[in-house]
Amino acid sequence: MKLRNRIAYHFVSRLFLLLLCWAALLFICIITLSTFFNQKQTSTSVPITEIVDATNRQDGKITVDKPTLQSIAVHNLWLQILDEDGRELFSINKPPSMPEKYTPGLLVSNYVYPAKSGYHLSTWYESIGSQQLTWILGEKMKNNNPFFFWANNLWVLFMMVSGCLIAIYIGKSFGAPLLHVVSWIENLSSGVYQEPVNKRGPVNSRSKKGNLKSGYKTYKELMNALEDLMMILKKNKEDHEKLETTREEWMTGVSHDLKTPLSVLKGYTFLMASEAHQWETDQIRSFSLTMQKRIEYMEYLIEDFNLTFRLKNDTLLFKKHQINLVELLRETTISLTQLQEAENMEFEFLSDQENILIEGDENYLKRAFENLITNCIKHNPPMTNIKIRISKGDNFVKIEIEDDGVGMAEEVLDHLFDRYYRGTNSLNSTGTGLGMAISKQIILAHQGNIEIKSESKKGTKFIVKFATAPLNFCN
Repeated sequence: MKLRNRIAYHFVSRLFLLLLCWAALLFICIITLSTFFNQKQTSTSVPITEIVDATNRQDGKITVDKPTLQSIAVHNLWLQILDEDGRELFSINKPPSMPEKYTPGLLVSNYVYPAKSGYHLSTWYESIGSQQLTWILGEKMKNNNPFFFWANNLWVLFMMVSGCLIAIYIGKSFGAPLLHVVSWIENLSSGVYQEPVNKRGPVNSRSKKGNLKSGYKTYKELMNALEDLMMILKKNKEDHEKLETTREEWMTGVSHDLKTPLSVLKGYTFLMASEAHQWETDQIRSFSLTMQKRIEYMEYLIEDFNLTFRLKNDTLLFKKHQINLVELLRETTISLTQLQEAENMEFEFLSDQENILIEGDENYLKRAFENLITNCIKHNPPMTNIKIRISKGDNFVKIEIEDDGVGMAEEVLDHLFDRYYRGTNSLNSTGTGLGMAISKQIILAHQGNIEIKSESKKGTKFIVKFATAPLNFCN
């Protein structure tokens, strides 16, 4: 059953249950009152209709025939006759406890609950002339036990309290889960990624065994969705905090990386501008070459920074055309073997075909593979073996870049493709921390995918796959 239908069913069933409980309490109350507390006696020995017939109005006064009055006295009865406003017009043998003026509620109360006054009452309403009269004939109760009066009041009170408790229970069973959900949403909106708990610590929605309580099972999908949302928001917050921390570290590192070549440039320009020295042409050329390398390094840092944000925002235009992936990787590998760090490393290049065509941007794909192979070179000790293997499937091409170096820790693997991240076990601390992120973004932009496998002290393997059929890229 869908959540909406289940909530509607839950609401209607609880409302029906509340009405049923109230009806049951009312029925029990009526039965009990009529059985135990309304102590009826047999009719009085003088019928009240006989008294009504014997009542006369003479000179504006109410009188009753003497034989009827004698009969009332003989049978220990008492009589009151009231006008339209409940005021006494005539009485005989009336007990001192009975009032001379009645309200409608008082008369009904004394009639229904005889234990209250100690007398059973018989009443009659009729007009004599133009005046509406009420006759009250009273007879003392044979069993005048005050317990009945107070028990009756306590029973009514018990019925009212029971009804209220049932209403509160049903209202709580229906409303508590909704209030819990509202509190949970308020927590999420205020940045508290935790399910609301009660004063003793455990969450309200679950039992000691961790299962949802019966009242909350109706909202199972909603509770699960909120829990998933909470975990996502919590993870996003942690990732954001980690990104900010990493960004700060990256800015510190890049600032340091830029400061070093700037210091070199500043030193050489100061020397070349000094009038105290006369520099030879070869010396000036040497200074210029050093300065050029430092400038190229700074351009590389700035280019990495610019490239990663253009890739992230999908603003980079690719110049696509058919390229031979085997030739591209072979040239890239040969160029990287000339690096100083690669002098004592062994390279192996394998391909099952000489021509494997894909469609893409040659320069950016070369940049992506350069970063991957460079990672194997710069973060491993000398004598490391590096293999580049290309194989073609039915409709895809797979590139494996593998080394038998130091490998990576689990923490490094989890964040290797994050922007600004620099591995903690790196043997080479230079770089922007953007190279691996750039490689992944370029590969994904060419509708490829990349995965990494690594084990500490055993090496690392990058696996890249592209479709060999012509692809449509967004420019």
